[in-house]
Amino acid sequence: MNSGTALRHHALVYESDDEYVARTAAFLSEGLEAGEACVLGDTRDGAAMVREALGSDADHVAFFDIAPVYTRPAHAVATYFRTFTEQLRNAPSVRAVASGQFAITPGDSAEWTSYEAITNLAYSHLPVWVVCAYDASRLPDSLVDAVLRTHPEVLGEGQMSDHYEDPRELVRELTPQPEPLPKLRSLPPMDSVELFREQLAREIAAERVPEARALQMLVAASEVASNALTHGEGIAEVRVGRAYGRLVCDVIDRGRGFDDPMAGYMVPREGTARGLWIARQLSWEIEYFDSPRGFTVRIWF
Repeated sequence: MNSGTALRHHALVYESDDEYVARTAAFLSEGLEAGEACVLGDTRDGAAMVREALGSDADHVAFFDIAPVYTRPAHAVATYFRTFTEQLRNAPSVRAVASGQFAITPGDSAEWTSYEAITNLAYSHLPVWVVCAYDASRLPDSLVDAVLRTHPEVLGEGQMSDHYEDPRELVRELTPQPEPLPKLRSLPPMDSVELFREQLAREIAAERVPEARALQMLVAASEVASNALTHGEGIAEVRVGRAYGRLVCDVIDRGRGFDDPMAGYMVPREGTARGLWIARQLSWEIEYFDSPRGFTVRIWF
C-alpha cells in the first residue's frame, strides 16, 4: 500500500469483463500477500467471476452485495466506512474494489459524482486503498469525465489525474439550488425539541406514515431542530407538507447558518457533532440554504 496511513482513491475504467476480473483479482491477491484485509463490493454476478479468478484466495476476501448500498450517497458512505473500520480491527490496512453501479440520468450523475468526491474526505484518515471500477461500455461521456474529476489517480497509471478537482468545491458546484415550496404548511416557532417533536408527530400521523418510518422521521428532524436551538439562535418557523410525492420538513432558524457542502456526510469523530450525520442517515435528502425566512434546513423523507 502507500507509505503513509491516508486513503488512496483510484479509478479503474475497464473495457470488458475479462479486464475487470483480471485487474481486480491481481489487485486483491497482491493485497493478501502483503497482509492487508481485502474487500470486494459488487453485484452477485460480478463477485462470482472474481471469486473464480481468485481461486483459494477468495476465502480470505470479504465480499458484499452492492445492490442495497447505492440508494443514496449518505448511506453508501456509511456502509463503506463501517466495512473498512471492521476490517481494520484485524489488519493494518485495507484494499477494496467497489464496482460503480449508479443510475445515469442527469440528476443521478451529479448526485453520484458528488458521492465520489465526498469519498476523498470521508475516509481520508483511514489506511485504505479504494479502487472504484467502472464499465466504460455502459458509461456516458459525462460520467467518464466525472470519474476523472473525482479520483486523484487511475489504477495502473500511478500518477495524479490531470482532471482531479477539490472535493468540497466540486460538491458545492454540483449541489442544486433548492427551489421554493410555497405549499408547505407553516407551524409556529418552538422553543424546545420536545415541543417540536410533539407538533411534528401530529403532522406525520395526519399523513398516515407507517410507525417505523414515522420514528425515523422524528429522530432525523429532532436532530436538526436541536442544532437550530443550540447553534442557530432558536427556531423561527417550521414548515411541513408534501412535494413530489415526499414528506418535507423545513426547519428555519434565526442564526447565520453554515456553508459546508460536506455537512452531514462525514462520519463524526470523537468530540464532534453527530446531529446532521444522523439526520442524513434517516432521511432521503437534506438541503440547507439561506432564504427570506431565515437559514433553512430542508429534510426530505
